[in-house]
Amino acid sequence: MPSEQSVFVKLDGEESELIFLNIPNPKTELEKIPPPDAFVVMYSVIDKASFQRAEQYLAYLRDQDLGKPVILVGNKVDLARSRVVPYSDGKDKACRYRAKFIEVSVGIKHNVDELLVGILKQIRLKIDQGQLENQSGGNTASEGGGHWYNKSGVVVRASMKAKQMLNSLFRREDSKFKNCEDLHVL
Repeated sequence: MPSEQSVFVKLDGEESELIFLNIPNPKTELEKIPPPDAFVVMYSVIDKASFQRAEQYLAYLRDQDLGKPVILVGNKVDLARSRVVPYSDGKDKACRYRAKFIEVSVGIKHNVDELLVGILKQIRLKIDQGQLENQSGGNTASEGGGHWYNKSGVVVRASMKAKQMLNSLFRREDSKFKNCEDLHVL
């Protein structure tokens, strides 16, 4: 059974409660709980094995294609002399798996507020994105497809997977790293 903690976060004048479930084995336990609004995958920068487990979880979440925000968090940055996972490795992994990235120290509360606000912002952005995509405005869904057609039969929205694929094909190589650390954009 996952353990639960909650915290209240105020963003843009609106207070929200974030409820965190500590799920020791996401591969087996995610199916037993209601789907969360976001995933926070945390590892210790002083423990290479925890970083490797985090990568496995990122791969699992990507393969599940749940359409939820994913944030990779490197913890214990205050223990700089014991660090074995460089900042760049964490950022690279997050970008590779289309996750956001931040490093924190829960022990000394470094970047913790930024993380909490960032989680809430990612959830709200994803909800807003979903609401925009679900507004039909006179469009009808095609039979069996994932596309939306206007009244003259022209495709106005491709499936999310196709859009992501085209975006990744046509953007510059280094642009995929640009927004990886910005928790205020999707």
